Amino acid sequence: MATYDRLQRLSLTMRATGTTPLCTYRAYEFPRTWAQALKQVFCRKNQDGEDTDEPYGLPLWAVSTAIAALLPQLLVSNSSGRADTVWLAWNTEEGTPEPDEEVLLELVRSGLIVAAQSRNDKARRRNRPEPVDMQQLASILKCFRTDHLRSEIRQLHITAGEPLCPEGYRLLPHVIANHLVSTGWKVLHAGKSWVWNEKAQEKEEEPGKDITVYGISRWRRCVSDEGVELLSWPPHRYVSSNGTVYPWSYTMRLTAQNHGHDSAPLIHVTLGTRRWARGNVWDGKRGITAYLFAASSWCDDTCPFGKARMKWRPGPKGKKEGKMVWDDVLAETLARVTSHNALPSAPALAADPRAFLEPDEGMPQAGVPFRDGLGEYANHSVGKGISARDRWQIFHQLQEAVKDFAEPEQPLERLYVPLRPRPSASDLLKIDQAALAQATAQRIAVDVAWDTTVIRDELVGALHEMLDLCPPTPTERESSPRLRETVLRGTDIEILLRSYPVGELASPLPVNSSISKRKDRLADASESRRTKVVQKLRAPELWNVPRFALVEMANVGTFASAEHDPKQTVKGAAGSVGVLVQNITPPKETGEGSGKESTTTRRERARKSAMDLLTRQSGMLSRPDHLGSKDNPLNEVTTVGLWVVRRTGDQRATLPLAVAQLPDEPFARLRMPHTNTWLPFREGLLTLTDYETERHFDHSYVQQFFGEVVQEVCDGSDVVLLTLAQNLRSCCPGLSNAHLMPNVLAFDPRTPIQPEARKGLRHVRLRTNLRDETSQHFAFKEGADAGDVGVGSSLWQDPLRPCHFFSTARKPATAGSGSPQGSRIEKHWASMGKDEQGRKKYGMRHDVLQDVWNPRLLEILVNCHDESDDPRSWAAIPHQQRYAAAHFADPLALPAVLHLAQGVGEQILPPYLLAPIDQTDG
Repeated sequence: MATYDRLQRLSLTMRATGTTPLCTYRAYEFPRTWAQALKQVFCRKNQDGEDTDEPYGLPLWAVSTAIAALLPQLLVSNSSGRADTVWLAWNTEEGTPEPDEEVLLELVRSGLIVAAQSRNDKARRRNRPEPVDMQQLASILKCFRTDHLRSEIRQLHITAGEPLCPEGYRLLPHVIANHLVSTGWKVLHAGKSWVWNEKAQEKEEEPGKDITVYGISRWRRCVSDEGVELLSWPPHRYVSSNGTVYPWSYTMRLTAQNHGHDSAPLIHVTLGTRRWARGNVWDGKRGITAYLFAASSWCDDTCPFGKARMKWRPGPKGKKEGKMVWDDVLAETLARVTSHNALPSAPALAADPRAFLEPDEGMPQAGVPFRDGLGEYANHSVGKGISARDRWQIFHQLQEAVKDFAEPEQPLERLYVPLRPRPSASDLLKIDQAALAQATAQRIAVDVAWDTTVIRDELVGALHEMLDLCPPTPTERESSPRLRETVLRGTDIEILLRSYPVGELASPLPVNSSISKRKDRLADASESRRTKVVQKLRAPELWNVPRFALVEMANVGTFASAEHDPKQTVKGAAGSVGVLVQNITPPKETGEGSGKESTTTRRERARKSAMDLLTRQSGMLSRPDHLGSKDNPLNEVTTVGLWVVRRTGDQRATLPLAVAQLPDEPFARLRMPHTNTWLPFREGLLTLTDYETERHFDHSYVQQFFGEVVQEVCDGSDVVLLTLAQNLRSCCPGLSNAHLMPNVLAFDPRTPIQPEARKGLRHVRLRTNLRDETSQHFAFKEGADAGDVGVGSSLWQDPLRPCHFFSTARKPATAGSGSPQGSRIEKHWASMGKDEQGRKKYGMRHDVLQDVWNPRLLEILVNCHDESDDPRSWAAIPHQQRYAAAHFADPLALPAVLHLAQGVGEQILPPYLLAPIDQTDG
């Protein structure tokens, strides 16, 4: 495998424009008279009667979504409706039409009516009063006039080293996208042609055929939640050997960003693929997104595609009836302001999406993006992701298209740091008894609450194997004939293994639908189950023994709703009697195909569940053999990660915590507001499982708590403090780019921690690719041919910024098999199998069907350090910590202490409710 020494980010630095603006636009503020009138209708408290609920805001997102989809020159800048804020920005380049304010007015009226109806429908479904008086709204909207609209001409300037104007970060991606689309920019997918020299056993360029063009991508804009998105259009088509056509497109998202310690604007380019559904689609529980190509009198080739959502509306109970319906404000707004014929029927679109995407005659009307789970007839053969070669091909042609006002960032340079070698499969199956005893105690108890004997036997076998213990014959207790107890004795630890049927603990919660408030409904449903869990698990004879439990329980999708799922109730109640719980789902039918699993897969599930329970929930970590860089190693360093568990709604949480790994301990410690000491990780988790534990703290308390943590750990020894920007910035604005300053640590920007109070502490701030805050990339070798690219796993340094580093992880075992030098369109030189003599054959092949993996970029900014420090050594620690999980062979998305901190949230919230830390790459 090639070793690459340079890494190119898909990131563009904007050139200073001087006196010539990048664009001129007409800026609108939402009329104050409209906002004041609408607040009487929309800005009301939620109907739950709780003082903590925020008032409703103006639903201008419904208006803005429709405007963005229908008016090509309109760049939606802000949907808050606040004073002194740009609401809409109209591109006023030479030759573009002036805004039709009558159309704007109608879109405002239509969007607000649709949004109000949507709120009322939602309230009715929840058996609550309708929050919006439609007659009052209608009378207000009648008074809206075009002369209420006020606008002014503004210019977007790029000044060297200076941040953009407030609306600039929203406008800049749209300006660039408009430039690309209006100039007809296209990407040629072209590459060298090769022949195989059997005598020399190598490839050679084919004479007279230096470059072959395999395809062309042209582009259209579409509405996007972040930045601006472009689709290659018309779609590319893969035709299988049996003649089946699979349409797909490249996607390109542009977002405006900047670096910490540097306010100059950047454009991050995120590339991917959009596979289009070709057959009947259906999902009874989730909405289905559709792209709408709405025709109207003011549309042109630069007009973006809109996005709307369909959902399945079941028929009367007990009857097999139902239909697809539009469930989105955009679709309803389009229907009000355009011809109804411009909107496809939702049932017809779901039944045959390809007929609307590639009609026999006329223009396409809609397309449905393919995703897994859209029905058995909605399969797609084109692989997921986008290769390094395709990233290079599109990005290097984009550079040429925008060279007048942007240039690519400098390539990153590879740094070599020692890492933990990848553990073997056999090593991963073993738990270090001595380390587990140090993290818990020399005697522990593990319950196995089973629903099927298959899972029971798999879990018991996994525990024996992982701890390398030979079990004696189990014995049954006379007091409970179905309770089996076994004592497993090892050299460093003794385990009391208890197994029994899970019984009604795993049954659906009894939800009383007559209780209108969801929070009260959940509390009522959980009360009786908590009592039964406590009765089942209470064991006075084990009061001073660390306890764990593996519980067989169905996944959330098998229950009537998420409210019926008992997992969190069981976990919380078990914690109240000192038991940490890990769930495992029941066995699937043995075999291959959807809904089935092999015996090997089932055994692996059992091992992972048991390993997660005893290692992750005990906070066990593998200490790196070497810390720091190769030429400047570090010793005796304590690693501390700060985290906030965040969730709003009826399970509201804003919970600050800290996780630390001491140099001489093989496990992590946890510090929370509820304790004044650093507890072993397992004990800290038990503290949080208490149902009455406070989980919501205001921002000032979060900042105060983190200040106390810093004070506690700064005893003069070497400490590295890790923070994640996307997780903390809302609570700690001092860590945001706008306030971050070199060698200044401040959770509240107004009150920085004094240098003498953080002696020995180095602060390292991280960012992931969530909201495209770190860019995509490809790797290459200095001096190699252009286009000879791949992926690289390493620590990388920014040559222009000595404290900026980036981490890419090595390829995990579960990664796709696609080649980084392959392409969805171009052919590339690759192995074609073996000949009759068993020798490898080579030739040109497509990589259309293979999934492609690319490592995500983790930004590492050494924000605070001593003058004598080498920043590279301190940047190496979070990179090395990605390989420190005791229960996982592949690298973690975050350093181990932050990985454990994120997992703490699962003790109080279901995993699907936790705030994400990264996004799917491509």
